[in-house]
Amino acid sequence: MKVSDLIAELLNAAEKSAEMARAIRREESLFQLLIEEKTGDDKGRRFGFDFKTLADVIIQEMIRRDLEKKFPGMGKRVTGEENNKFTNTVGEAVTLEIKDNKKKTTSTLMKILDGNERAAGVLANLVHEEMNLPRPAELQAFEQLQLDKKAIGVWVDPIDGTAEYITGNRDPEFKPGENISQNGLPNVTVLVGVYEKATGQPLIGVINQPFFHTADGKSWTGRMVWGACIGDTKVTCIPASRRDVQMSEGGKHAVLTSMSDCKKLGTYLCESFEILTAPGAGYKLLCVIDRLCSAYVLSKDNTYRWDTCAPHAILKALGGGVVQFKGLLASDLSPGKRDQSLREQQITYHKSEPKANGSNAWCNAQGVIAYYDQEVLLALAEHLSRK
Repeated sequence: MKVSDLIAELLNAAEKSAEMARAIRREESLFQLLIEEKTGDDKGRRFGFDFKTLADVIIQEMIRRDLEKKFPGMGKRVTGEENNKFTNTVGEAVTLEIKDNKKKTTSTLMKILDGNERAAGVLANLVHEEMNLPRPAELQAFEQLQLDKKAIGVWVDPIDGTAEYITGNRDPEFKPGENISQNGLPNVTVLVGVYEKATGQPLIGVINQPFFHTADGKSWTGRMVWGACIGDTKVTCIPASRRDVQMSEGGKHAVLTSMSDCKKLGTYLCESFEILTAPGAGYKLLCVIDRLCSAYVLSKDNTYRWDTCAPHAILKALGGGVVQFKGLLASDLSPGKRDQSLREQQITYHKSEPKANGSNAWCNAQGVIAYYDQEVLLALAEHLSRK
């Protein structure tokens, strides 16, 4: 299949997913289900599962169905965080599959939602809506390139930033494209990444930020960021004018991390770096791509392949990458060995973690460092190695 056609379809899938995420907050029949989960009044009791999980699974299965429809055989190559099997309150096991028409999909959703026809109908309409975005001019670079669908896999994180999505807050200081959101809906992302099965190398990344801009706090518009690195062809949608990193007022490079890692990393980095935090792994990775910070550093194992695959592909197309935190610090970064070590420590996406089960099999067990500039990465490694 043509790479340009695949990227175009991934963009459609990500935008359709973002519209689903917005609709769940916009449509009264769906929003009430989310509110019930938020307050905890009926959580796990009304349906036997939380509604946020259903939203995740619907988006995941929608992406699977749309890719299968466009490229037969691609659906089974889509992997995500969620299991698509549910048990409703009467003990009936239901597998959520997107059917070939709205009526059948509505029927399946009604079984899961205990007969809530209104909510099931709204969701089914969204699932079966066609999405045809204008093809970006940058896709011309891939017109002659082909990929064997049997040779690739797709990682999907349907709604990254769960807590921010459910609470629905907004950082009053956030200025889209200018600074980092400290909390709220702008920290939610849809992540779709393609990797090569033989090597695990990330190839294509699409990130949709469904809640990027709002004038009234209710109606939101989103945005899309994408990139691909296939062979010697590296292309992103990011214009060169947006590729200068923002420095702190003190002239330091800003580094994003999690609240749980902030104090620990600050001990080693505070002299030369400004340490910032924000929720959402996908969002923090997007901030590196947007050059709102110079790196994202996490020493813990609480990100997953579905979090990092799409951003990694985009960063790779920009000349950066995502490496293993612990592996990098144990590597030989002397001038003669540096390039090889950086190649070896890039996260790959085809093999699970040894001796791990369930979702933990796909965690980034050694932590991550996402970077745009190799010199910044080496400076981080130098400071962190002093511990």
